[in-house]
Amino acid sequence: MPAKSQAPLHLVCGSEEYLVSENARRLATALAPKGGGDFAVEIVDGTAANADEAVKAIYKTLDALNTVGFFASEKLVWLRDASFFGTDKTSEAKAVLAAATDFAEALKKGLPDGITLLVSAGPVDKRRAFYKAFEKLGTAQVHDAIDPTRDRDWQDKVTDFIAAHAKALEKAVSDDGVAMLLELNGANLRQLETELEKIATYVGQRHTIEAADVRAVGSASREAITWDLNDAVGERNLPKALRIMDRLLFQGEEPIGLLFALASRIRQLLVLRELIDRKALKPVDYYPAVKSQLERIPAGIASQLPADKKFNPLLAHPFVVFKTLSQAARYTRPQLVRAMESLLDTNQQLVTSALPDQLALEELLARVITAK
Repeated sequence: MPAKSQAPLHLVCGSEEYLVSENARRLATALAPKGGGDFAVEIVDGTAANADEAVKAIYKTLDALNTVGFFASEKLVWLRDASFFGTDKTSEAKAVLAAATDFAEALKKGLPDGITLLVSAGPVDKRRAFYKAFEKLGTAQVHDAIDPTRDRDWQDKVTDFIAAHAKALEKAVSDDGVAMLLELNGANLRQLETELEKIATYVGQRHTIEAADVRAVGSASREAITWDLNDAVGERNLPKALRIMDRLLFQGEEPIGLLFALASRIRQLLVLRELIDRKALKPVDYYPAVKSQLERIPAGIASQLPADKKFNPLLAHPFVVFKTLSQAARYTRPQLVRAMESLLDTNQQLVTSALPDQLALEELLARVITAK
């Protein structure tokens, strides 16, 4: 049996569409016979809206594997973006299962000399013979999407992705820049790639990307400014908060959307204030010290934290916690509770009162920030 690195069977699959497509594209470039041109690569479209289309794609691939090229002795067959090897309705159709079994049996018998197969696909059922054939006889890469609701380490993984992609662009990203990218884009790797390339162009020859750069050219610029508004509230800086509020309203931001954003920040501050009062966290001037504190939070307290990653400091980026922790220390718990009550009152005003929306929001900011 040939070494794994020389195997003619290659599968790239998983629920993270960006990583699957990028790794498959790179692999296809590496596997394509040198000097064969277009005749040395045959691509079969694997996108299928129903069982019939899936079956046709499978048998078209089998035909391609058994067809020797007229102008090249070697050929790469790429079944691209296959959507029918998982556990969805189309994948579970009897005709598709039968065709996939035929596919697996053909792979076990071996490919003709000079033929290489690459399959890129969405989620694949690893229990099936199709997957096992690649796992045993060739190579199988699995790239599953990062799920922030289930993966406690999701931010570390996305941070590593940001660092690696920035390095490829000959850039670095500061801690606050990473935190803002995560805040605005979450675990969407394709969007993060696009944002980084755009920001790298914007900063020009400068090596390090800062949060200000993300704010300046990020697609979610309004969200970035809203984050600035929340920071101004956390810092209890009323003039700054009023200026940012005016800017957001001028840009067409909905007052109710701003209210909900403020409510999220106050809830974050409440959770952190509670942890401060329980001696589980304390504000510090040194960012790595916050990371150490988060790792030492007792299991009993950790189990009581909200499941929503927006309000659970263990699921948030440590730099965000570092910044908001000092903000939480500027308020007492009763002040934050009253702030939530004021938010509710303002929500009712926006819906029922004749008071101009901007005035209602300005009064809210004044009550929250100047509370005694």
